[in-house]
Amino acid sequence: MGQWLVPDPQCTLWCLGRCRRRRPVPRRQALESRAVSEPRNAIKLENGDTLTDESAEVARIWVTDGAGSSVWIDAAVLEDPTVFGYLMGDTIRHAARAYAQAWDLDEDEALQRIVDGTFSELRDQIGDLDTIEEGKLN
Repeated sequence: MGQWLVPDPQCTLWCLGRCRRRRPVPRRQALESRAVSEPRNAIKLENGDTLTDESAEVARIWVTDGAGSSVWIDAAVLEDPTVFGYLMGDTIRHAARAYAQAWDLDEDEALQRIVDGTFSELRDQIGDLDTIEEGKLN
């Protein structure tokens, strides 16, 4: 496993509690993503926030050691891209806390390193984006 991947037993999940939608999320036909079984290394969601029929997954991110990342975004969930930005900011703060606890780091240091990596990727556009299927989750 790469040095930047959190080993499964030490993974700390921080649920997002502040994101609220103004209108219901469009219902999907039997949640297509559930047709495929969860991969073995999926983060377990027990002991987190209670998810209801009004809850919706916005993003899913996977990394494969030595092969990069796979990212799925369901942009239909949040109409305003600015709200997605707020969600990413909240996610980064939760990630800093998780890294601080999992790797015995100072939370501010973890936050700064995550922000540095984010800005570096956005500024330099290090990797190419490959869309799996136009018009689908990307």
